[in-house]
Amino acid sequence: MAAVERYTLRELDDLIKEGKKYRLFKPFFYNGQILFNIEKILTEKDILRLEGKIYGPVEVVPAVEHTTDDKIRNAVIENCIKILKKSSLFHVDDVRHLEFAMRKECEKLFTGILSNSPHVAQKVLEIFQFSKKLFLHSVNVAIISTVIDLGLQNKRKMHNALRSEELLVAALLHDVGFLNLPVSLVEKRRLEYTEEEKKIYLTYPEESKKIAVALGDNIRSKTIDVIYQHQERLTGQGFPQRLKGNKIEEMALIIGLADEFDLLISKETAEHQRSVSEAMSRFSRYGQIIGNDIVDSFYTWFRYLK
Repeated sequence: MAAVERYTLRELDDLIKEGKKYRLFKPFFYNGQILFNIEKILTEKDILRLEGKIYGPVEVVPAVEHTTDDKIRNAVIENCIKILKKSSLFHVDDVRHLEFAMRKECEKLFTGILSNSPHVAQKVLEIFQFSKKLFLHSVNVAIISTVIDLGLQNKRKMHNALRSEELLVAALLHDVGFLNLPVSLVEKRRLEYTEEEKKIYLTYPEESKKIAVALGDNIRSKTIDVIYQHQERLTGQGFPQRLKGNKIEEMALIIGLADEFDLLISKETAEHQRSVSEAMSRFSRYGQIIGNDIVDSFYTWFRYLK
């Protein structure tokens, strides 16, 4: 990752006028919303927007200009938000649905991060083009993971914008490695894999890591670790490294639970799952596998599904 540089707003403005390109080292939140994310290439107009909102040295890193089309990025965001608003997973009926404030917080995070993260949006678009099924799963997992983590942050009386960004990006890209595998693996239910297909499937975390690493300075190292580890479990029975306990990032465990839940209720990993409530009951026993705090937050925010 490029070295962090520190400038006053005035110094940064002068450098941008000279043609230098920078992005913020950390996402900048203002009034609870992301004003600038880490992949936003700063402009003179952006410096004006920051005046009066940020004081002292500004932490930035040199950036490479991107060519992602704004219309395409907005279309990706629209599709993600549509799933959040319309999916029965998050809005069962007029009575049972995800708490409005939490839905709005998720919407703000999706909009803020994707609108200012062209490289991430491009990968999400590639997932959509590769398989609509994989795209829907990726967004579902991102929403579930975000809700669980925001619940944890609320309980711990913390507000970590950087963590929220790292988690959401990792959740959206947790299955990106499938882009390097036959599309037939995605379209086929995982419980129907042959022995040979299972061997290929087990390579996808490594492929995901390769794709994430190739993004270079456009993705955080913690995010890459979380993507790579999301199939690990506290008991050491996960893959690809069979990590145990605190060697696994908490955010990876959160995504692991969200991933497993969405696959279960969509009958990817179980032939005769009769109801969502039965799926929920399965995860009540996951404290030692995923972590008690994570399981508790999952039940707190998705109890309406029962």
